[in-house]
Amino acid sequence: MEMRIRPESGFTLIELILALTLVAILVAVALPSYRSLRQEQMVRAATQAIYTDVMLLKSEAVKHGAPLTLKLFNVGQSNWCYRIAIDGACNSCADQCSSIEGRKGVNADEFGSVMLDSNFTKSGTTIALEFSNRRGDFRSLYGGVSNGSICLKIGEHEYAVVVSKIGRIRSDVVTGTSPCA
Repeated sequence: MEMRIRPESGFTLIELILALTLVAILVAVALPSYRSLRQEQMVRAATQAIYTDVMLLKSEAVKHGAPLTLKLFNVGQSNWCYRIAIDGACNSCADQCSSIEGRKGVNADEFGSVMLDSNFTKSGTTIALEFSNRRGDFRSLYGGVSNGSICLKIGEHEYAVVVSKIGRIRSDVVTGTSPCA
């Protein structure tokens, strides 16, 4: 009878320890980068939501021939929100406010721990921006500066939606000092 020697299969203990060490090093390096990337994407998404709704509000004001208002509530707090107000009856995050094209606004919990702040004049923690039906320009209903920014921040990542008096709207990455500080 002839004996066949079968080749051994599997990992040795040294190979297993080496593989686990490599995985641990990769996780230690990749996890902080992933967390930072996730935070940046969350701020970008919140900025894009506000930018899109402000642009929609501007065009709908011209289209409907009536001024429309964007109200930001709890500015500078973790439970911020903003609403689109057609009839002016929108007074808090809990109110059922009017909608345009299916958009009513956004709550902070949709964007994790992103903080919203602004340099527009506030009434308490509320900001109201009215877009004119004439040329799409805007004014702050609580007075103050003509131009302003709505800033969104998490960690070291900060973006701003900048609105000029004549209605030009743009979003920027904030580098250096925050316009909302």
